Amino acid sequence: MFKKYSSKVFLAVSLLLLYRADAQTPDKILGQPYVALETTDFLLNLSTNKPSEEFLPYLRLYRLSYYQDGISIDFNSDIAVYRVSLYDSGYTYQRYNQPLPFEIKWGMSLLEIEELTGIHDAVKGNEYATTLISEDYQMECYFTNKLLSHMRLTASVKVLQKHTEKLKAANQMRLLPNGVVKEGNVIDGSGTMIWGNGTAVYKGKWSYGLPHGRGEYLDTFGNRYAGDFKLGFFWGQGDFYSKAYGYSYSGAYAMSSKHGEGRIQYNDDTKYQGYWVQDNMHGGGVYSIGNRYIYKGEVVQNKLTGQGIVETPDGTISGTFKDGKPNGVCTQTSKDNVQSITGPFKNGKKDGKFSVTVLGDIRTIYYENDIEVLPKN
Repeated sequence: MFKKYSSKVFLAVSLLLLYRADAQTPDKILGQPYVALETTDFLLNLSTNKPSEEFLPYLRLYRLSYYQDGISIDFNSDIAVYRVSLYDSGYTYQRYNQPLPFEIKWGMSLLEIEELTGIHDAVKGNEYATTLISEDYQMECYFTNKLLSHMRLTASVKVLQKHTEKLKAANQMRLLPNGVVKEGNVIDGSGTMIWGNGTAVYKGKWSYGLPHGRGEYLDTFGNRYAGDFKLGFFWGQGDFYSKAYGYSYSGAYAMSSKHGEGRIQYNDDTKYQGYWVQDNMHGGGVYSIGNRYIYKGEVVQNKLTGQGIVETPDGTISGTFKDGKPNGVCTQTSKDNVQSITGPFKNGKKDGKFSVTVLGDIRTIYYENDIEVLPKN
């Protein structure tokens, strides 16, 4: 059983450890889908608890505004980062304090910026703006009193094409309005649509001509989902069951991927409660195989890798893990806490000099490939 309080504390610490790296400049996420690891990493470094959300169907854009962080992000119809707007300050936005491209700083003059980036072009009809076009994006700079106060980065066709495979992977499960209307209003109300002569059915809320709001999905492969939808995707909080793959999941979704915090349980009593990025366990969590093996710690792209602790019927092992095995300096403690041993593990095996404590008595033992050996002279 999961200990709810301690697990959540551990998960929060794990995320903090993974994502408090040096922030990347916003041009690095242009063209990336919303659920990409790079985009997730960037957004987790922002402090706004809940961004303002806008749907602009006439522009085919989905916009998130992080007012406390001085940034807004536009996603195109594929839900890829199309444009990033950055603000020095304003009536709505606070200053964007993360690094800017080219090591530009707010308050620089055009001459200072051009020394870093090269010559800018004037924007026709706007004497307060300049533009710089590169292969990956167009950078527009806006000036107040001749000092930089606003910047906008727009992805080029080339950088969008660069991430084509990522975009395909992120858009695999999306309900588009190309089925048969069974009942109701499938534009901006409540309705039901069927695909493939009943192969898949959606019943619920619609907006912008797409499943959007609370709804239910069912298909003949034995998959069921009930929860939040957004722009045709499973997106928000939901419950999913897959008969074919033998698991149930309850938690956060984005673009129909498990994304955020959630709990999965398989028919063989394997469980994971923790953080996900685009259907991969990533960030930190609690992974268990019945009561025989329980891992609490960092998880990287489905691998139990990083700082953690493993509980088994024989006791615990805490320290650094790689693919679920002790790998680095770890401490192994017996279930009754009578004996502990600390030293270097290699791929799950003791290898090197270990300190052993038994009822307060400390001694040294040497191991090679998990076998006790005499110390080398």
